[in-house]
Amino acid sequence: MPRLTTQAEVSNPKRKGYDFRIDNQLYRAAITNNQQMTIQSSDVADASVNVRQNPEDFTSNLGRVFSRNNFSGGSNLDTAHRRDGTEKDVIRFWDSQGIDVFGKDLGESYNIQLLNTTDNKRSLSSSDNDNYMAVVGTTIYVSDDATLYKSTDGGQTFSTQSTGLTAGYHIKGLAAHGDLLYIVANNGSAGEIETLTSGGTSTQKSTAQVFDGIWSVKGLFLVSAGTGLYQYDGATTVSSAVVTLPSGQTWTDVADIGAVVLATATDGRIYSLKDVSGTFTPKGQTEITNEIPTCVAESNGIVFYGTKEDQTGSKKIGRLYRANLRVADDLYVLGDNQLIKEWDADGIDNSPKEIYNTRDSIYVGIKESGSTSFLWRYYLPTAGIARYYKAAAGGIIESINKVDENFIFTVGGSGVYLQTSNFEETGFLITPPADFFTAESKQFVGAEIETEELASGESIDVFLSNKFESINDSSDSTWQLELSQQSGTGGEEVQLQRVARYITAKIELNGNGTSTPKFKSIQIRALARPELVVVQIPVNISDRVERPYRKPIRVKNLGETIYQSLKQKEGDAVTLELFDPAEIIRGVVEKISYPILDNPNIGSVTQYAILTVRGTRQQTFSQVTSGDILGVNGFAIMRFG
Repeated sequence: MPRLTTQAEVSNPKRKGYDFRIDNQLYRAAITNNQQMTIQSSDVADASVNVRQNPEDFTSNLGRVFSRNNFSGGSNLDTAHRRDGTEKDVIRFWDSQGIDVFGKDLGESYNIQLLNTTDNKRSLSSSDNDNYMAVVGTTIYVSDDATLYKSTDGGQTFSTQSTGLTAGYHIKGLAAHGDLLYIVANNGSAGEIETLTSGGTSTQKSTAQVFDGIWSVKGLFLVSAGTGLYQYDGATTVSSAVVTLPSGQTWTDVADIGAVVLATATDGRIYSLKDVSGTFTPKGQTEITNEIPTCVAESNGIVFYGTKEDQTGSKKIGRLYRANLRVADDLYVLGDNQLIKEWDADGIDNSPKEIYNTRDSIYVGIKESGSTSFLWRYYLPTAGIARYYKAAAGGIIESINKVDENFIFTVGGSGVYLQTSNFEETGFLITPPADFFTAESKQFVGAEIETEELASGESIDVFLSNKFESINDSSDSTWQLELSQQSGTGGEEVQLQRVARYITAKIELNGNGTSTPKFKSIQIRALARPELVVVQIPVNISDRVERPYRKPIRVKNLGETIYQSLKQKEGDAVTLELFDPAEIIRGVVEKISYPILDNPNIGSVTQYAILTVRGTRQQTFSQVTSGDILGVNGFAIMRFG
């Protein structure tokens, strides 16, 4: 029984009449004018997954479309096309700065635009970040250690407000109650509570404890002093402690959430206090494992709280959670806790200290670097969170409020920042990387945006990157400007020349300070790039062996042996190397056709079968000697011989 020749037995197979190899076995082709070898790209099948994200994506244009016309779902989506995606993925993005993504009130068309700037209206220099704020009516009070500032014009200007505080006492808390301002202060060994009227009359109320916090809840007061949380009647009486913490622990925040009052403490617990006939009574507690709750608030029946996780040095990981209040056996605890956002930067205290709630949103202050702090907004209708107003100061945001429709907040040791009518000069939004549910490379052919009519000095630039990790750095070197619109409303596609698996966009809005561009939608179009090739080779499966410049010979049963060897490879993964033209294909033997006995047109008695291999091309080098090795420099296969 004849056997097949292997590559190891022949130093120069092409010279011996062999036309290709499959793995280590050599074969001769039966190529004539009527029996041609073909190499062609495989047809690209339509995607089995519907990747059309929005109604406008249903287009007669060829290709796949990645588009976004709504970003109100918030940030932190790192993959546009994912197996466990949700319906809200089509309105989410990765990151933004200086951009309002949540749109306007009902009745106004949706767009994204630049946020307003903030301005430092009153410098603060507290040595221990004692910068608290309270709003009584429309009057704003801000503390700075022992000094109290007052503004009656919506935060535009501040003047020093005289008080009757004992000399050397630092203000540790402010609370608005009716038309009065309540102040607690201490010097570390003694403390006091004082009231201040709108006319500036100051009255000392109590010196019973070393007070370090005060909150007005349910028409009553809670005050903290070291480890104790006390009920205060608003006059001279401070009750015995409602809850006493372990030694060395302190209270961080108190909030009225409806059914009960929640109080957060450094012992890692959130305590529930119920108003029972005018007396606060403990009604359960929720432990936050390995974290310290720092602030708490409620909006529309949902509880929000911030935490910090201490790390070595000055680093503190900050987190924001949402939860529901559960009641069982007259105990009130938090359940269904869900992490909304985590902030984790080396060497930075990223923990939130204040939560402010409005009709539709929650705002939390975060220090992000040594030179910037931001308000982050959690939008209740879509459960999305995004970076919002910026303060050009790297400090802890101590207090947040809103007066005359403008946000005002204090940055510890820096100042009082007020929202202005001007807009940020620039801002950006980064979309999640899109790959259309396939790992193959795509040919990206066009990008298009739509805007409202741009005014003088306004522009919108679109930067694209094919590097997945570029979303983590808005200044990454792979961002390339592909589209710049400086007038009109867009709607014209620009040509792209990119081949990659992923595409991600950075949309940069540039304003003139007094107005802002308004961005509506982006569309990026791609065509599937064929990577598979199909090779069909007529293979000599006769007993007749033809060799260059030599007389043909017959080897009995050789054709049957060749045919059976090919049949055994059907469906197997193989490496096919063609010697002329030089090609290496890695794939599978798709089929072997039934052999044709002869070819009457040329009178040949050579039998042949059609071998079909489907696979991908491999990079090759020129032929110089014999054998296969890995080409180190090109990471390809070298052919020697």
